[in-house]
Amino acid sequence: MDWIESVKSYIKVVEEGSFNAAAYQLNTSGSAISKRINWLEERVGVQLLTRTTRSVHQTEAGLLFYQRARLQLDQWQHLVDETRAINQTPAGLLKIGATLAVGSKFIIKYLDEFLATYPKIKVQLITTLPGQVPEHNVDVFISRELEQLNTFSYKATHLFEHHSGFFASKDYLDKYGTPNNINELKAHNMLIWGERPIKEIKLTNNKRVTLRGNFATTNPEALFHAAKRGMGILLTSQQMVIDDLQSGALVPILPEITTDHTRVNAYYPTLDYEHTRTQLFIKYLKTKLS
Repeated sequence: MDWIESVKSYIKVVEEGSFNAAAYQLNTSGSAISKRINWLEERVGVQLLTRTTRSVHQTEAGLLFYQRARLQLDQWQHLVDETRAINQTPAGLLKIGATLAVGSKFIIKYLDEFLATYPKIKVQLITTLPGQVPEHNVDVFISRELEQLNTFSYKATHLFEHHSGFFASKDYLDKYGTPNNINELKAHNMLIWGERPIKEIKLTNNKRVTLRGNFATTNPEALFHAAKRGMGILLTSQQMVIDDLQSGALVPILPEITTDHTRVNAYYPTLDYEHTRTQLFIKYLKTKLS
C-alpha cells in the first residue's frame, strides 16, 4: 500500500464526507478507499475516523492528522512542481488569497494574462472578509498590512500604497451637482461599505467626517454597481475602479481629499525554498502596477 495514495484518500474522505464521494472524486471504488483508510490507521496506530451507516466523522487524532497531512501533502506537491519547473515550463496549482473586494475587483483583472503567459499554472482564488487571514493554506495572500500575521511564518513584499477617494457617475453629478468641498460632500448620498448606512472616516488632515446614505452593503460588486447606476457617491481606492475611470463610467470627486492610507502587501509563507509560481505571480503584479 502506498503512503501518499492512502493519505490523499483520507483527506478526500474528510473533505467529501463519505467513502463513496471520495471514491468518485479519485476515480476508484468505495471498497478501495476503505482498504486504504484501514491500512493508514494500522500504520499510524490510532483510529482516524468513526464510521456509521450514514456518515463518517474524524476522531481527535484524525483531525490532527488531517491538518498536518494536508499541509505536508501540499508542500510535497509544491516540491515536485518546483523540481519539474527547473527544466520545464512552470506548472501546478497557485493558491491566491485576498479579501472579497480585492479578489473580485483587483486581482481578477490580472489573472487572464498571467494564465495565458504560464499556461501550465492553475489558480485557485480564496476570498476572505476584510482583516481576516484565509483558513486554507495559500501560496500568496494580497492584503492591506496585517499586524496579526506571524512575521516568522510569512514574508511580506510591498505592492502599492493604498488610499481611498471619492467617485461618482456623471449621471449622479448631473442630477445632484458636484460637491466642491467636504461640507458639501456631507450633504450628498453616500454608498457605504459596511452593515449600516452611516460611516465615520478620518481624512488626511486627521479631520473626522461622518458620511450617510441610503444604501450599505458588504457585497463589493453590489456597491460598485450602485455607483455606476448613479445611486450615490462611492468611497474606494482608485485601483478598484481604474477600468470604470478609463471607460468614463465613474469620475473622481475632490481628488485632493483622501482617507484610509495604508500599504498593500503580498504575503507568502516562509519556507526553506520559494515557489516559482508564487514569485512569478508577485513579479507579474509588480510589473503591472508599475
